[in-house]
Formats: sequence, C-alpha cells, structure tokens
Amino acid sequence: MSYDISYRRQAFRMTAAQAGHYDDLVFLIEEAGSSNCWELCSRRRARSWMCLAAGALWECLAEVTRSAAACCGGSLVLYGRRRTAPEAYIRAWRRAAANAAPIEEAGRLGFRIALFTRISEQDAVDGRKYAFDKLTSQSLVVPGRHTDPQGKTSMEWRFDILVPEQVKLWLETRNTGRSVEADGPDR
Repeated sequence: MSYDISYRRQAFRMTAAQAGHYDDLVFLIEEAGSSNCWELCSRRRARSWMCLAAGALWECLAEVTRSAAACCGGSLVLYGRRRTAPEAYIRAWRRAAANAAPIEEAGRLGFRIALFTRISEQDAVDGRKYAFDKLTSQSLVVPGRHTDPQGKTSMEWRFDILVPEQVKLWLETRNTGRSVEADGPDR
C-alpha cells in the first residue's frame, strides 16, 4: 500500500498592503511524493513541489486541517516517520507559517510561484459569470488558452505575484480550487 510523504514545507507571506486585501496572504508550498514512485536514475523517491493553500492564514490552516485527516489512516506521513498524527502535521505547518518568508524572497530561495485563473465556457455561463465578465473587461492581464490532459479547453489568465493590482484581481476571480502553481529547489 502506498502513502504520501511530506518532505519539506515553506510558507511565504504577502502583507495586506501589498495584496490590497483585508488580511495578510499566506502561500503554503509543500514538497511531497508517493512512497511507491521512484526517480529513474537517482534511486530516490519521486517528489514535487505544490501549493497546498493560498489565502488568509485562517483559510490556509483550514486546508491544512483537511489534509491532516489523511494522517489518520496512514495515507500521509511527515518525512522520516513511520506514522504521523494529524496534530503533528498541523503543527509542522503552523511552524512554517510562523516563520513565513516575505514573498519577495521566493526567487532568491529557489521558488517560483505563479497565480492563475481558469474559466471554461460552461463555467462562464454557470457559476463563474462574475469572474469571467470581470476578467474579460479589464486590460491588466491578457487571457490565454489552457487545455487540460482530458482535452477540455478553458480561458486562462496569469498574474504577476509582485504586482499588487494583479494580485487583487486574482483574489477577486480565483477558482475555489487550486489556482497557484509552485516549484521549488531540488535539494
């Protein structure tokens, strides 16, 4: 039976003034991988960086708590442990959030964080009409096209994380699901 391993955690903070938001924004970036996937040449377990959560601290901790539930059945462990209690996983993220680096330091530390909003034609008609209208009427960010692995296409807007007006627009129009891509240092 396989399980996920959380290798490293890094948090970045953007002040409310930078984001044009009512609260500081936090980006929780995690290096994780499956216990039964190995890299071809290096003989180490395959892993990659992803954004676990982005938003106000309380939003991020809610997502961490949801993820921690996987620890109960042994589906998620912290690196170097056989079993991880959900409280230990949450504690690890609280520690990372408490030591969050300023967002401007991300590049220097070897991280790349990209914000985006994707809206399909069906979403534009159904529940995402406000976001679609807002994004198509602005000139700050140019739309592109995205095709997912299943062949479904959608409109995509990419935002510069260091431009406050773009971050504010992303906050207003982001999907409730994942809307941040992250990559970090290999070692």
